[in-house]
Amino acid sequence: MARILIAEDDPQACEMMRRICQFKGHEVEESRDAAQALTAFDTFQPDLVITDLAMPLGGGQRLLRELRAKDAGVDCPVIVITGYATLLGEREREDLKPHAVLKKPVDLEGMLAAVEEALALSSKQAPENGQSTS
Repeated sequence: MARILIAEDDPQACEMMRRICQFKGHEVEESRDAAQALTAFDTFQPDLVITDLAMPLGGGQRLLRELRAKDAGVDCPVIVITGYATLLGEREREDLKPHAVLKKPVDLEGMLAAVEEALALSSKQAPENGQSTS
C-alpha cells in the first residue's frame, strides 16, 4: 500500500481519482489547491503526488517547483493531470521532472498504469529500511 497525495480543485475529478487509488489499496490524502498540497506533503509524506496543473493558489506548477525544492520532494514521483498540456512546456518538464503528464479527460486505465509505474520507480529508488548487517 502506498500513500498518494491528490491535488485537484475539481471535487468530482478528485473523488474519481481517490476512489480508484483506494480501490487499489492505497491510502489517499486530498488537497484542493497548491498551498494545501504543500502542507499535506509535509504531514502526510506521500509516496506519489497526483496534481492538476491549473488550480488556485499557484497551481500544479507552483506545487512541483516547491516540492522539488524540498529534500523529501526531490525524488517523489509526480503525475500531472491537465486539460492544458501546453501550459507545461518542454523546458518546465525538464526542470520539474514530472513522472507523467496525462491529459483530461483522464483515461482511467492510463492513470492506473502511470500510478503503478511511478510507484514501482519510487520503490526502487527508496533506501532499504530495517536491513541489519549483523
